[in-house]
Amino acid sequence: MLGNWKLAGFMLLAGAFGSTAVLAARRPAPSLPLRFAQGGGSEQAYPPRTDKNGPDSARVARFLEGLGATDPVVCEMAVDNLGNGWGWHSRREPVGVLRDRRDADREARNAFSRPVDDPKALPLLVDRLADPNPCVRRAAARMLGAHRSEMARRMLRAKLRDPQPQVREAAALGVGEREDPQAYDDLLRGLRDADLYVVRMSTWALGELEDRRALTALAALLENADAGVRAAAVWALGNLEDARAVPGLIQRLQDRSPGVRELAAMALGDIESKSATPALIDALDDQDLGVRRAVVHALADIEDPKSATALAGLLQASDAGLRMEAAHALGEIEDPRSVSALSRALKDEDPAVRAQAAWALGEIEDARSAPALAQAVADSDLEVKKNAVHALGELDDLHQAPANLVNALADANPEIRAMAAGALGEIGDPATAPALGRALQDEVPEVRREAIRALGEMEDASVTSLLVAALKDSDPEVRREAAQALGDRK
Repeated sequence: MLGNWKLAGFMLLAGAFGSTAVLAARRPAPSLPLRFAQGGGSEQAYPPRTDKNGPDSARVARFLEGLGATDPVVCEMAVDNLGNGWGWHSRREPVGVLRDRRDADREARNAFSRPVDDPKALPLLVDRLADPNPCVRRAAARMLGAHRSEMARRMLRAKLRDPQPQVREAAALGVGEREDPQAYDDLLRGLRDADLYVVRMSTWALGELEDRRALTALAALLENADAGVRAAAVWALGNLEDARAVPGLIQRLQDRSPGVRELAAMALGDIESKSATPALIDALDDQDLGVRRAVVHALADIEDPKSATALAGLLQASDAGLRMEAAHALGEIEDPRSVSALSRALKDEDPAVRAQAAWALGEIEDARSAPALAQAVADSDLEVKKNAVHALGELDDLHQAPANLVNALADANPEIRAMAAGALGEIGDPATAPALGRALQDEVPEVRREAIRALGEMEDASVTSLLVAALKDSDPEVRREAAQALGDRK
């Protein structure tokens, strides 16, 4: 699966191609806005069940007919979700579904979370590579690309030589989805195709193969007159992750298309060569916000301390998202020179920026940030508080626990109380033993367990009696932790 940032780049590449689908549309198609991930977690994705077969040929035929008759946006969304087994609706006992959803419809949907494996479906899918509807062509290409059989591979490769350019384009999409290394020579030939859309798709597919033999041919496309070709070449070179592509990609940071510049920054981040740092620092002044954010993300991937000063300056940027990205990048780089700027960012008006700054200071682990982090423990935002508490426990050479951290043992939120106990254990300040002893009376077992672990890290003699008393705790896990801590002290 693609990560958030990689997925954003794929969508950007689609935009550079002039369609919501990477497959070229010969009629206008609505475009969807590109949105970048701003950190945080995501819902858990459950893998599709593999104890059943994929859709048979009859179901595939009905599906393709339905795609061709539906609204283009609905069609694109359906094709995007081919192979997607996420969601409670695909479980054996689904929850969160409406009462009148039929089991047959649910099973039909679930079938398309699995690859097509019916040999009778292959000729049908191959025929649909020539469908006049671009969404149907894309569906056929994706399903062929996911087909398990060698016959599907051969059929797709054969269609790379089809006389119809739309078919060659769709076949290249399927080959890229399949990441078929045996199609390398045919895709390389596609870079010289007379049809621009075939060139774009062949370029993208070569990037999906991640075969570094294609580097020279792909680099030659960076100067192509078509922005879509340049975008595909940049994307592909980023996938190769070969430092030899860096000079050409640096030049694309000056491309007239902001989408190409953005992809170039992302590609340089994928390659992670410090030789790109100076050019990326210069690109922080780009007039396009999306480009600047991609540059910041790339510098975070490269982790070159030479970029820390420039990134620290972005903590004063007018865009909150850019400030947050800059704070994250500084945490990845872990340069102690960033401590002052990140400490000031703990006062930012945006809580997401403050939370990211607290996280970054924890990554840098410099005790000079302790006073600012201690103040952030009292922040009104829960995420800021959690990150600040955690960061205090990560600091090197911090031997005296801040009062705010000790006070957090009485916070209204049990998660904060447990995290505070854990951080105090990392610091190991014997003066906090009485407060941790009081935390052994907390109503939440996890808080008591963390307090036991923290006390177990301390050499102070007064701790022993607290641990002995915890052997009578009502929670067996607390008793186990207390026994282990006592055993470790002998």
